[in-house]
Amino acid sequence: MFAFTVRRIAQALLVMFVISFIGFGIKYAVGDPVRDLVGISVSAEERERVREQLGLNDPFVVQWARFLKKAAHGDLGMSYFFKRPAMDVIVKKAPATLELV
Repeated sequence: MFAFTVRRIAQALLVMFVISFIGFGIKYAVGDPVRDLVGISVSAEERERVREQLGLNDPFVVQWARFLKKAAHGDLGMSYFFKRPAMDVIVKKAPATLELV
């Protein structure tokens, strides 16, 4: 039973790792988050400054590794839609989600 549990946990971690890579890749490939954050009326220099502050000029693998490191510590970043920390949004929505499950 212990070996089964360890195997299932390892599989779950692998699935989460792959899903994070796919999800991060989709987010990376679609749209420009700086445009969504600052709008279209901001100068190119200001956009570049925001892009540098957010680390969006770094290569994909560096950004993904940074995300994994923060996610392992419970920091999932900010929700652009709700303008709040993503973990707060997840915790607030969790009861309704679990009820539906």
